[in-house]
Amino acid sequence: MNFNQYFSNEQIQVIIEGWVGSYPSLCELAQIGLSHENRPIWLLILTNCKTGSDCEKPALWIDANIHATELAGSTTALYIAEHLLSAYGDDEQVTHLLDTSVVYLVPRVNPDGAAWALADDPHFIRSGVRHYPWEELDEGLHVQDINQDGKILQMRVIDPNGDWKISSLNPRLMEKRSPDETGGVYYRLFPEGLLNDYDGYIVKMARAPQGLDFNRNFPFEWRPEADQHGAGPYPASEPEVRALVDFIAQHPNINIALSFHTFSRVILRPYSTRPDDDMPTDDLWVYKKIGERGTQFTGYRNVSTFHDFKYHPKEITTGAFDDWLYDHYGAYTFTVELWDLPTIAGIKERKFIDWWRDHPHEEDLQILKWVEQNAPDGSYFEWQEFQHPQLGKIELGGWQNLYTWRNPPHAFMEAEAALHYPYIIYLGKLLPHLNIHTLDTKTLGPDNFSVNLVVENSGFLPSYTSAQAKKRIIVRPVYVELEIPEQCRIINGKRRTELGHLEGRSNKLDVSVLGADSPMDNRARVEWTLAAPSGTRILIHITSERAGKITVEHTLG
Repeated sequence: MNFNQYFSNEQIQVIIEGWVGSYPSLCELAQIGLSHENRPIWLLILTNCKTGSDCEKPALWIDANIHATELAGSTTALYIAEHLLSAYGDDEQVTHLLDTSVVYLVPRVNPDGAAWALADDPHFIRSGVRHYPWEELDEGLHVQDINQDGKILQMRVIDPNGDWKISSLNPRLMEKRSPDETGGVYYRLFPEGLLNDYDGYIVKMARAPQGLDFNRNFPFEWRPEADQHGAGPYPASEPEVRALVDFIAQHPNINIALSFHTFSRVILRPYSTRPDDDMPTDDLWVYKKIGERGTQFTGYRNVSTFHDFKYHPKEITTGAFDDWLYDHYGAYTFTVELWDLPTIAGIKERKFIDWWRDHPHEEDLQILKWVEQNAPDGSYFEWQEFQHPQLGKIELGGWQNLYTWRNPPHAFMEAEAALHYPYIIYLGKLLPHLNIHTLDTKTLGPDNFSVNLVVENSGFLPSYTSAQAKKRIIVRPVYVELEIPEQCRIINGKRRTELGHLEGRSNKLDVSVLGADSPMDNRARVEWTLAAPSGTRILIHITSERAGKITVEHTLG
């Protein structure tokens, strides 16, 4: 497949239905909901169904494109799915992953918003297409394609009190006017659009009628409209969000999750609302360990949203997917912001949000030069006069930012997606897994047997995933059930035995050998005394919500 492209909803459906036909034992397709405009929200279940049901295996979750214009996430999710399916049987790591685990993958959470972004007459919105919080258009400027060229650019209007001027470095660019600067030609800059209820004098920026932000609508510290714009009328009010919430709530086997967004080339971890000191310390250490490996694979920095990615230093965002899935369910969840134009243009180690408020103008020229040398024509437009129906003579031009800033130029999309495939394989190796260490029988006398079972967790994560999950009491302890025929009687032991939780290796992160100890806290033992004729067959079911289920047949005698 060619992944140097962005896929429509129809193309995605054709692709994933084709995979189901080509890989029937590895790929199942489920519709987990309908969008506001009744488009299906598809979920791929990637696992070898011959080795067991997906619900009985530890799971990794991947989703993408919850925000309308963040199309690179969908391409990345499809890239990962295609490579997992095509590598099965040839790649030992992939084969083991799909034999023993399951990957749940939603390539496009927001099909309505993506359809609007990809249309010939595009509309760029944050998330959902329905009007919110009210139907009427607000007074002010509404973003749209006013000259019907299929692009949404920028407008510049001459104004002696404007805060912009033509760049001193390159006349194609705009440069910020300094606070004490006078005597020049100055401009106001606006996104391309038309004004509602314009009085002929004052241009206001209107709030978009499609005011929802799906990543504020999840049930974590949700706040109403007066406290946070776009969060919806109540938690999980939007069908796209509800589809994810319902599916995840019904699938407690999810241990790790990645949500693909754009842009900044960063791997974000919870919380958005509180400092690292308020997270369980053991979980913070694990988060950092997993994030560091993500940096090694992708080159993306890994940081806390609260400490490094707040839009305003004194404001927080709530209702985010990653916060919800970690805080309520204890799954290690990351938000991956794909692509970053300044970074690829050579601007290194910038502060993610602060850079937008303050950076040298020379960096703007550096970015433009990279685009001129690497991106297709039409990525940056020369300023051209245009007769605006309300503002009169203006100029249109500047960035076509959908495939420069928001998403990679097409020719760079596959390379960006490819960075994350090895990271997915790595994350799959961290999942907890039940194994039988020992299962043996001793004959105690005629038709009397002792059955000894030792169960272990062979994964990195514990059977409860995280300290937060244990705190929430959201994961049931591992338990064993005997299924015996009528001629078999339990003399000692229980038909159902709770083994408690099994640790992995995530609680053993110290690297100094001086104080090293490695207790076998990943194991549990149970023993039964049974009365039955020799040759009786019994079934032993070992179950963990997060580490999978094992059923084994055992013969007495």
